[in-house]
Amino acid sequence: SFLFKSLFVILIYGNSITFIQQLLEDDIIEKKKAAYPFYIDRKITSDGVSNVDWRLPLEAQKVPVNFHVLKALTTLIKVNFYIKVRGLHTTLQLIKKSKKSYLNYIIPQEEELKDLANILNKACLMYPTRTKCLEWAMTFVLLALKKRWKCNLEIGVQNYPFFAHAWVECDGKVVLDSEDLRNGLAIILNEPFRRIKS
Repeated sequence: SFLFKSLFVILIYGNSITFIQQLLEDDIIEKKKAAYPFYIDRKITSDGVSNVDWRLPLEAQKVPVNFHVLKALTTLIKVNFYIKVRGLHTTLQLIKKSKKSYLNYIIPQEEELKDLANILNKACLMYPTRTKCLEWAMTFVLLALKKRWKCNLEIGVQNYPFFAHAWVECDGKVVLDSEDLRNGLAIILNEPFRRIKS
């Protein structure tokens, strides 16, 4: 019925400004009182990236099944459940709530980041379905927050051809992923350590 009503409004008004006004009056959308305060990296001059099929960032290191792998697997199951059943917004809230304002978060060493990635990769290989970049990055960030590491979930997009990718950043550096993707995509989300517009 919303779609029908929207089409009806477009046919009647024909003007996008009038259409937006009608959506505001019907409480379908709401007007923000203040400008969006967080940084969005639009990459206006970027050439974009070609469509890349993301794969687990596998290292040569062998990881035995242990407590850390099982903890990562449990977190991966939780992230997949939240995304499929409760949706992306609720899953992002899970990440936001996992960051505790009273804690001090540190920047881990590169070797520590690789070790955590290897543990998560082992858990992903045990999970019955293929893990995509969003689930991997969200799980990594949740595990990192438990260790009091300052890691961010980043999501970037491009319009044409449409492409979206999620990755992890720590101290402004991409964690075990392509720096080209980070440089070519417009970043629309960074959680839980959001950057404020300067």
